[in-house]
Amino acid sequence: MTNIQLPDISVTMALVANLKASLPDFGRIVDQCGHPAHALRQLGLVHWENGRFDTAARTFAAALSLTPDDPDLWRDLASVSSASDRDEQALTAIRMSLELDPHSAQSWQTLAGVADRLDDIETAEDAYRRTIALNPKAAAAHLGLGLLLFRKKHYEEALAAVRASVELDHVNGLAHYALGHLSFIASDFAGCARAFDEAVRLTLPLDPPTRQKRARALTFQAMIEGRVQEALRDYPEIAGDDREELDIIARDAFSVLSAAGHLEAAAEIGRMRLAEKPDDPVRRYLLDAVLGRTMTAAPTDYIETYFDQFAPQFDGKLLETLQYNAPRQMAKLLAEHRAGFSQMLDLGCGTGLAAGELRSFGPTLIGVDLSSGMLAEAAKRGGYTELVKSEALAYLEVTPNRFDLIFAADSLIYFGDLGPLLRAAAGAMVRGGLFALSIEVAAEEGFTLQPSGRFAHSLAHLKTAAADFDVLEAVECKIRLEAGRPVRGLYIILEKR
Repeated sequence: MTNIQLPDISVTMALVANLKASLPDFGRIVDQCGHPAHALRQLGLVHWENGRFDTAARTFAAALSLTPDDPDLWRDLASVSSASDRDEQALTAIRMSLELDPHSAQSWQTLAGVADRLDDIETAEDAYRRTIALNPKAAAAHLGLGLLLFRKKHYEEALAAVRASVELDHVNGLAHYALGHLSFIASDFAGCARAFDEAVRLTLPLDPPTRQKRARALTFQAMIEGRVQEALRDYPEIAGDDREELDIIARDAFSVLSAAGHLEAAAEIGRMRLAEKPDDPVRRYLLDAVLGRTMTAAPTDYIETYFDQFAPQFDGKLLETLQYNAPRQMAKLLAEHRAGFSQMLDLGCGTGLAAGELRSFGPTLIGVDLSSGMLAEAAKRGGYTELVKSEALAYLEVTPNRFDLIFAADSLIYFGDLGPLLRAAAGAMVRGGLFALSIEVAAEEGFTLQPSGRFAHSLAHLKTAAADFDVLEAVECKIRLEAGRPVRGLYIILEKR
């Protein structure tokens, strides 16, 4: 932490004498207060308000040389140092202020702002929360916390914080702007459009991507209200020069509304899109999922087509937008049970996200996937001994007694009844081999096809299906985000009997 050197008292008193001689008002303040530190602080504030940050900082430092135990002066020095981009000095000064007065909400908020600028997220978040605990009406602290949580993709908590800020300060355009973006993520499309309109009313203009989001929000809200055809007809006029292709709007509306639980509107959009391309396996299966039709597995033509199309954007979407981290978390869990393996299979390897995590366990890693597009991305990433294009169950059935590890991150979610797959997996493994897998958790017993097209399973169903295995561990987790909310799941380690 930067050390702040205060001037010698004799130097400060010489400055006070010069100021009294040259600035009559300064002399009167000194005479009224009986101490020059207060007058120096007032002068420092004047310099600060007029943009003379360096002079203000020197003036505050001079005042502190006379009263080094004044927490407000240390906070002033911190604030003006931050304003002049001397954040390390600002951090030192505000910590000095808080050592002298740890109960100052204003000082905690200053620390939060400085730490935020330094990208010290943990310190900033703690300081924002301390500010709010000491002063629940600190609108700026609620907003700062909300923006920080937004960056961390903790969307639900971020939305609550920004809403609190708006309630406390109705005329902050930035707060309404942030509220608009968070409301969209939360599928509150009417609230999104209102917030963006209020931001504009408060003279905060919207950039083109945000104007596009506003147009989508109005369109999606109309669809939720049962006006799908009208919404698509009106969209070009609403979006104006920022309009996107109608096919993209319809595709994304289907995805967003189904994820948000607006299944009737999603189904109407899905029927319309399938009528345009009746032979499209992706459109057909996802509509079946939204309609809740009974299935025991996702069709192979859907999986192959969907992931071939998705492969180039897969990593960015999954890792950045959806906060997917299953391969790393599963590998950590696996390491607690065994240090190495001789023959490993990454079942449903996708773009190879697990390769880097698994290679440390052993020399032989085979990746299997049905999608050529995904396998091409996995080949670019590297780390596999061999990559095989095959449906998972078919591959396991023709590969007996080979693997001492099967790793399946987000693969079993495309199978409903897990019995056939787990029996085939047992046949492909040596005795004592481990099967590391992830599932999404069903609200009911058995398995459920969700509107997303993925299956969710109960732990009871998995245990019944895994008759050839012992369950070594089942850890609750957040698999990914869906419509801005965490998807509950389990990371599970099985051992073949």
